[in-house]
Amino acid sequence: MSLARKAAIVHGGLLLLTLWPAFQMALVARWDVSPWKLAGWGMYSTPRFSLVGMEIDGRTAPGGEWRRLDDPSPELRAVAGRFLERHRWLRRLAASDELIARVALEKPAWREVRVAVSYPALDGATGMVVLRTDERTERIGPPSAERVSGERR
Repeated sequence: MSLARKAAIVHGGLLLLTLWPAFQMALVARWDVSPWKLAGWGMYSTPRFSLVGMEIDGRTAPGGEWRRLDDPSPELRAVAGRFLERHRWLRRLAASDELIARVALEKPAWREVRVAVSYPALDGATGMVVLRTDERTERIGPPSAERVSGERR
């Protein structure tokens, strides 16, 4: 390998090393990704909390009354645990498809599902630890084996 090629590789690596923190900070600011992940240098800018909570509600018709899911099966608990672990680091970027599909399978009458994940976070404006909630609502139809298995066509 020529000296010029080696120098180009080193310069490219240094450029990437220089630009990556700015990109990771943009992910944290825009998508609320944990500063502790994706090799960012801002990990010490916020406490690393392990406490994460989740509530799942559903309703049988849009505009109807929300009902709390208070009797999850062991399978749903396992799927929810995997989702929470992804959410701990990726927050709003964490996909909830598998969780929603499992809820649709267990609650076939539900046509809408709301998943609310609460986690402690450092408020940049006040410097205080606050409880943030990431809430997402999805419309669902009758469950299908394809959706539950995670296969896509």
